[in-house]
Amino acid sequence: MELENNKIYHGFKLNRITPIGELDSIAYQFVHEKSGARLLYLSNDDDNKVFSITFRTTPTDDTGVAHIIEHSTLCGSRKFPIKEPFVELLKGSLNTFLNAMTFPDKTMYPVASQNDKDFQNLIDVYLDAVFYPLMTQVPEILMQEGWHYEINDVDAPLKYSGVVYNEMKGALSSPEELLERKLLNNMFPDNTYAFESGGDPVSIPTLTQKDFIDFHKKYYHPANSYIYLYGKMDILQKLQFFNDAYLSNFTRIDIVSHIDKQQPFAAEKKLCDVYPVSSNEDKKNKTFLSYNFSHGTSVDATECFALDLLDYVLFKSQSAPLRNALIKAGIGADVSSSFDYGLMQPWWNVTVTGAEPENIDKFQKIFVDTINDIIDNGIDKTLLQAAFNITEFKLREADFGQAPKGLIYNIQLMKSWLYDGDPIIYLQYENLLADMKANISTDYFEKLLKRVIIDNPHKLLFTFIPDDKIAAADEQKTVTDMAVKKTAMSSQEITKIIADTKKLKMRQQTPDSPEALLTIPMLSLNDINKQARTFIIEHDNIADVKILKHNINTNGIAYVDFYFDASVIPVDKLSQAFLLVDILRNVATAKYSYEELANAVNLNTGGITFDLSAYSRKGEPDSLLPKLTVKSKALVNKLPELFELLYQIIFTSKFSDKKRLKELIIQSKTNMELEMLNSAQQIVASRLSSYFTPSGAYNEQGGLAFYGFIKNLSDHFDEKYEEICADFTEILKRVFTRSNLLVSVTMRDTQYNIFESKFTEFVSNLDTAEYPAETFPFKINKRNEGFQSSSLVQYVGCGANFVRKGYAYNGSLLVLSTILRCTYFWNRIRVLGGAYGAFVKFGSDGDLYFGSYRDPNLTETLQVYKDMVKFLKEFNVSKREMTKYIIGTISTLDTPLTPAGKARAADVAYIRNICDADIQNVRNEVLGIKQADIQNLAELINDCLTDSAICVVGNEAKLAKHKDIFKSLSNIFEA
Repeated sequence: MELENNKIYHGFKLNRITPIGELDSIAYQFVHEKSGARLLYLSNDDDNKVFSITFRTTPTDDTGVAHIIEHSTLCGSRKFPIKEPFVELLKGSLNTFLNAMTFPDKTMYPVASQNDKDFQNLIDVYLDAVFYPLMTQVPEILMQEGWHYEINDVDAPLKYSGVVYNEMKGALSSPEELLERKLLNNMFPDNTYAFESGGDPVSIPTLTQKDFIDFHKKYYHPANSYIYLYGKMDILQKLQFFNDAYLSNFTRIDIVSHIDKQQPFAAEKKLCDVYPVSSNEDKKNKTFLSYNFSHGTSVDATECFALDLLDYVLFKSQSAPLRNALIKAGIGADVSSSFDYGLMQPWWNVTVTGAEPENIDKFQKIFVDTINDIIDNGIDKTLLQAAFNITEFKLREADFGQAPKGLIYNIQLMKSWLYDGDPIIYLQYENLLADMKANISTDYFEKLLKRVIIDNPHKLLFTFIPDDKIAAADEQKTVTDMAVKKTAMSSQEITKIIADTKKLKMRQQTPDSPEALLTIPMLSLNDINKQARTFIIEHDNIADVKILKHNINTNGIAYVDFYFDASVIPVDKLSQAFLLVDILRNVATAKYSYEELANAVNLNTGGITFDLSAYSRKGEPDSLLPKLTVKSKALVNKLPELFELLYQIIFTSKFSDKKRLKELIIQSKTNMELEMLNSAQQIVASRLSSYFTPSGAYNEQGGLAFYGFIKNLSDHFDEKYEEICADFTEILKRVFTRSNLLVSVTMRDTQYNIFESKFTEFVSNLDTAEYPAETFPFKINKRNEGFQSSSLVQYVGCGANFVRKGYAYNGSLLVLSTILRCTYFWNRIRVLGGAYGAFVKFGSDGDLYFGSYRDPNLTETLQVYKDMVKFLKEFNVSKREMTKYIIGTISTLDTPLTPAGKARAADVAYIRNICDADIQNVRNEVLGIKQADIQNLAELINDCLTDSAICVVGNEAKLAKHKDIFKSLSNIFEA
């Protein structure tokens, strides 16, 4: 049936039909006449279907009410009266995406699935959750997800707890996230963006149950909603369901959720603030200098698209003139930038990291002088064209990793739809590209820079300085304030808090009734595909080099990856090798300066990247397969240019520019310092893996262990310069040989001959010399390390290797992972412990890892790990619950992959000696698992925990208090 404009379908009036050729889709825009709900459907043949409902939520304080409601709506509803419908869906659906997200001005509830029945189930649970949540009737939900006073007896100290409370303590421990929050609040001091939608831990405990309910009542009405559907489905069936089950129960009302526009400043503002670092952390070169601009609105797609392009031109590329001017002037170690047009008023942020506060005026002067010079003399047209090409490539490739395409398109269209603009303007990018391409030959971009940067008074110059006193002071103030609060409380008030705490814990620990659990819709095992996904791979040989061919439709893009055997790198040069892959492509070659090389790569390819990492063979924890990987992509007709650039980088890179090399090394150090706090859970996982396997220990040489090397090199660069250059040359000579090479190519077979001819020419340049494999020294070393930081929360890891204990990898471990994530850890670490999350890993090489994320606890979480054995021995669930765990596990195995993702999964399987039969066996083991199989894993877990190791990154005082559990305790920046 063809839909027609201005007709009504199940209460929805169709107002507009628009083909979107860029997405091979047709956009249908509806309004539900009775309730006022807006609905946009992108119809296409994608079977990874997406639904979301978004509400414009505009906070007026820092209590985080929008964020806490996002968590709380999924804690039971009218039709699904259980404590955690979200968790039941995680463990019992085939979802390809399931989450909810709070932004500064909106809250989104998206789901995705490839299974029609499952997709419908997800929609039903989510709609009931947002419109009829139990949170309005059950105070314990706000206590659990938001905040509550916690005290177990009259003599215990009073404290705060709650999932969002602890999540935001962790989030705002990151200097970058704290800086972003400060900038946003100060750029828009008079509208909703002045407030922290996620919640400030200082303000979260002021949120009352009444304010909580009132916020939901005000904003969670269909008239304030934006419903989105994407993919291949029966749209009339969906419209009928929305109308009959939900929207017909509501009548359109006027909701004041609009965002008042921040008026431009009368003049530029200049502010300074501080952020916390740990007490013994070096504060030198840790200041952030930031310049910020806002102009126009996000519904002006042409201007936003152009400014996003300018952001790349000026700051993102190695040839970016403003970035390079700041680096060369020695203002700081590195420059980052972002142009955010996901707000009503776009916000352009430029930040220098690794700086000193006294450089703020110099930073501003160089910034303004360089912009004026660019305006007067024009932007390099080659640079503009290169930025345009890389932008166009990414738009056409539409590779969003594991995120469903439909979800990313939803986020893109909200950039205009939420602000009453045309929702599809950012999806119809051909017109925007055409405008940009035409503007390259004019002075459009120069005029835009003058209007947005020079003549615009709405700008903020901001200095963010490290302070090693405020973290301890704030922590002590919280302790003191809580003591004062408790002292001021009457005995009756304390008794009530104790009773409320017990009531909350009782609710958290009381299982849902079987009848309530039956309300959650679920699939049966008959709905599950019994056949595992197979690897798309064929083998070829060109000039004695093994080729892995992947015949996949890539829309005219060729993905070419080189896997060079890195076992030839001397062990004492591994740190140098990890640095080398970080700087290759960023130095000059025989033909190009580093700026020219960046332009050439962007003009002719979709990107060239380098990586060094080690793999292990399945079931062999002592195996070590290090690979230096070169990943590249280009349109098929650009393969000649791609191979010429690969030749230049691999064979003719120069390290003779001493100043340039020093800049790159300092940037590497500074970026790592930021990442160490932003990715603490990855540090913990990597460190634990290094205790048990050679591959883990090898990869850790590029992890936290790398920081000591890069810091020492940065501090003593002049005396080490010649040595590091010689090391680079030796590594390149040893690695880039024909005998070391394995190649992966992903494209249609009909175009393979183009690759074949160019590769034959390229491989003739490779040295035929052979170097012996180096011996990597490894012994099991359970360090039990604690790394102190300024963080207000912990990341608590525990690990072992089960293969070394005589156990084999099988599908039951994947089901156990689902059980732990969605039940045991969820209840014990998140619900009862107040942490934001917990993670599990069972690797086919035997690595086992348990970890918590943004966790207020330490020893309590380690005890949770120990108690796992008892939980497994007593594991007893219904057949229905067991089926849920199986289905949830299968959903993790069937995550949709992009063409490049499919090829790289096949490559890694080949390297690790994993075949289709192995994947099918694991799937069969998952589908055939019984409750007794999970109980039997108690022995494996017990043996591993008995001989396990721990690694923790967290609060300085907290770790010091429990120093006896560590073999070593140090500041994370002194590791």
